[in-house]
Amino acid sequence: MAKMRLGFDIGGSSVKVAVLQGGACRIEEVPLPENMVDGSGAITLPHAFVQFLKQMKKDLALPWGRAALILPPSQVICRLVTMPRMTTEQLLMNLPYEFADFIQGAADQYYCDYAVCEPFGEEEGVPMMAAAAMKQRLAEYGRIFSQAGLRLDTVLPQEMALINLAQVQQGGTKEFCFVDLGHYNTRITVIWQDRVQATRQLSLGGRSLDLVVADELGVDAFLACAYKQRNFQNVLEAPAVGEVCERIAVEILKVVNFYQFTYRASDLQGIYLVGGGAAIPPLRRAIEATVGMPLLDAAALLPGAAAGAATGIFAAGAAMGGMR
Repeated sequence: MAKMRLGFDIGGSSVKVAVLQGGACRIEEVPLPENMVDGSGAITLPHAFVQFLKQMKKDLALPWGRAALILPPSQVICRLVTMPRMTTEQLLMNLPYEFADFIQGAADQYYCDYAVCEPFGEEEGVPMMAAAAMKQRLAEYGRIFSQAGLRLDTVLPQEMALINLAQVQQGGTKEFCFVDLGHYNTRITVIWQDRVQATRQLSLGGRSLDLVVADELGVDAFLACAYKQRNFQNVLEAPAVGEVCERIAVEILKVVNFYQFTYRASDLQGIYLVGGGAAIPPLRRAIEATVGMPLLDAAALLPGAAAGAATGIFAAGAAMGGMR
C-alpha cells in the first residue's frame, strides 16, 4: 500500500489539509470559527480547537496516517546560516547561538534543527537552513493533535515546505518566487535550489480587503470575508477594493525589484501566488499588471491534479517533506 501523509497549515481564517498518497495530492480547506486563532497564528482556545479538529477529521473522512504541521512565521525562526565543519553533536550544541539575537529566554527552551544545503560558489563552511522554535509550543501542538486522533510527527516552518516543493521539481528551474497572500499578512519568499534567498513580510492581507468590504456593505469583518469570497453584489469591483489591491501589488513589486537588484544573475520566470488571496480576481490582476511577471500555476508544483493548490501549498509541502 502506498505511503500516506497528511499536512496541516493553520491559517488566520481557515485550516488547510493536504492528503498525499500514491502520486496524488488532495487539498481541503475548512473555515475557522471566529477568534479561535489570533493574528500571530497562535491557537487561543486549545480545547475548542481539539473539537474542531475532531469534527474536521470526521467531515473530510481523513485517513489515519502520519501528519506534518506548518508553523506560522511568528512561532519559528528560520534562516540561512553558515557553520564551520563539525560533528553533529557539536553542531546541535552551537546552533542555538546562531539565534541569540532572535530568541527570548534561555536557549535550552528552544528546539533547533537544520537541513544542509548544497555548496554554492566558494562558500566557506557548511551552508544550511536552520530553524528554532519553543519546545513548549511544539509540545502543545503535539497534545492538541493527539487528543484529536492525529499522529503529529513533523513540525516545520513555511520556508522548509517551499524548499520541499522546489526540491521535487524536474527540469532546470532552480529559482522560485512565492507570494503568500494570507489573512493578516502577505509574505514574499524567494527559493534558490535548497535555500531561501530572500523573504519579506507585509502587514497587508485578506483582512485588509475584508475591512474595506465591511465598510462598503455595512457588515462586520467576519461576514465581509464570506461576501468577499462570493463577490457578493459584485463588491470586489468597488474602487476602494481596487486601491487595496494596488497597494499590495506595489509592495510586492518593491520586494521583487530589490531582490533582482541584489542578485543580478536572477532569472525569475514568474511568481506563484499562494494562500487564500490567490483566488481573488482583482488582486491577481493588480499583481500581474504591476509586477510585470506571469502568475504561475501552483498546481504544477504538486503531484497529480490538485484542486485548491494555491491555498494548500504549505500543507502540501509539509506532507512532501515527510515522504522523503
